[in-house]
Amino acid sequence: MGCRQQDNLQQLQQHFAEALHYRPSPVSKRVAAGRFSPEQRIQIYRNNFIISLSEVLEATYPCCKAVLGDECFAQLARQYVLTQPLREGNVTDYGDRFVDTISSQTPVIAAVPYIADLARLEWLVDRASQHVAIASNFPFEQLARITEDNFSQLILEVAEPVYFFDSQYPVASLWQMITGDQVESVDITRSESAIIQHRHEGMQVIATTPSAIGLMRLCQQGQPLGEADDSMLALLGELIRQQFFTRIHGLPEGEYAD
Repeated sequence: MGCRQQDNLQQLQQHFAEALHYRPSPVSKRVAAGRFSPEQRIQIYRNNFIISLSEVLEATYPCCKAVLGDECFAQLARQYVLTQPLREGNVTDYGDRFVDTISSQTPVIAAVPYIADLARLEWLVDRASQHVAIASNFPFEQLARITEDNFSQLILEVAEPVYFFDSQYPVASLWQMITGDQVESVDITRSESAIIQHRHEGMQVIATTPSAIGLMRLCQQGQPLGEADDSMLALLGELIRQQFFTRIHGLPEGEYAD
């Protein structure tokens, strides 16, 4: 294809994209009339375009849709599609700024103040789902080699990839309730942190505290347990039980020594 032909094709594609987003475009002059007028034909493409990308958002933000309801979510999805053009043919990363559209709607935020954070959490869940599932196989035998003398020098290796999120709302608990189809009483004013990871048994969203996330980040940096404060260490056993670590470095000589 010559340079001029390629330029013409790119220009046509640009004009067509503008028409799909209700922007002024000369593309209707290129559409043949028939049973339907050029504008009617473009509207058919436009509707299919909006529906297709709205379905992508529905798949990425199912909990937000469940909370907001079909009609409200559809309106937000339509607004996002028309204001955030698809930048590439692959829709895997489409929807990364949906939270901005939600946050811009004052009535929505006033009615459901936690919805923006729930959207942020769901985006991280979607990111985690793109990775290969992690096997939960922490070698609990290593725990028998931990002593008071070596504890402060030990370094725990975090099972990667893992995502963290701090919220002023209990969005991790809400995610668990919605995905598990279970209704429970939740104090919506309670702050909550979340650990997100893709496991073989499915997506894991664990409700936790900033101290737990602080400990895991310290471990990611290769820092020994002696650098952790008491609030972090208080959650160490629970994080080990939930198998967010893959092994312990710095143990004395033996089967699991470095």
